[in-house]
Amino acid sequence: MKILIADDEKEFVGFLKDLMTEKGHKIDIAYDGARALELIKKKKYDILFLDQNMPEITGLEIVEYVKQNNIKSKTVIVTGYEPMSEKFAKAVGADDYIEKPVGMEQIETILKRFEVKKCQR
Repeated sequence: MKILIADDEKEFVGFLKDLMTEKGHKIDIAYDGARALELIKKKKYDILFLDQNMPEITGLEIVEYVKQNNIKSKTVIVTGYEPMSEKFAKAVGADDYIEKPVGMEQIETILKRFEVKKCQR
């Protein structure tokens, strides 16, 4: 799968990139929301991992853009500042969410779930 990781925490991005690359996924990285949005406008992604609180443009604003523009990418909000409920994530249009610190099992579960959905399209 083609995945965009957008987060301003470089260590976290490195962890996700290593894990997903090891699983055979193609990864692009953005360290702020403006760069993430630029990439989303140029390329197609299966999944977007978006930090809730990024500089310039937040992950929530990007989710809104994705939904308004009928982009087919699955969106996962990543938060480390405040607990997020599934109800809130769905209300803003995200397909899923994870809270930092993130474990390998959480990421693998999300990837497997979205791979199955991709195959069913």
